[in-house]
Amino acid sequence: MLAPQRRPRSSSTRSMTPSASRRARLYKALFENRTPRRGSGGIVGPQDWLLYPALLAVLATLVLATDLPLPFGWDLPEPVWPVALAFAWPLIRPSFIAPILLGLMGLFLDYFWGAPLGFYVIGLMAVHAVTLIIRSYIVGQDTWVVIGAYTLAVLLFFTLGVIMTTLDSGVVPRLISVFEQMLATWCLVVVVLIQLERFLNSDVRFN
Repeated sequence: MLAPQRRPRSSSTRSMTPSASRRARLYKALFENRTPRRGSGGIVGPQDWLLYPALLAVLATLVLATDLPLPFGWDLPEPVWPVALAFAWPLIRPSFIAPILLGLMGLFLDYFWGAPLGFYVIGLMAVHAVTLIIRSYIVGQDTWVVIGAYTLAVLLFFTLGVIMTTLDSGVVPRLISVFEQMLATWCLVVVVLIQLERFLNSDVRFN
């Protein structure tokens, strides 16, 4: 049995079929140029990766500074929370708002912990500036590279702190206490990785 022969498609029908280039442009317009959004449906704004983390860092500093009774006479750790933000923010996206918030948080720490005016501001700005300079060597690298770079940033911050304290008071601070606070601050690398995963790796506008 012979199969029925198909009639040739008319020119009017062929004109209704989009060409390959037209389909490519349509796909690009629909999918590639869409505004990246978070999973919750809202657009990622500066308040999400700058303001809210800064407020949470201040709140965490206040909470951990409370005198809560712990077993064995231990005290709550008091990491320098803004150090994690001073490192993460330049990696997420260079912004002129970040240094302003870091300066405000540094002044808050100066007042809260009774440090000389500008003590924490200088340390946070140094971490932010150095991270911004080497940003291209960190973004897109393996997690261990980020952890190693954050370790160096913590060392830079506390080394500057020891030097400035020694110059201001003429006495070297108790290095055991400095190491304990440095270790607690280094543990905030988890916060850095969460920030990078949430904003840098999930939103193409930050790449």
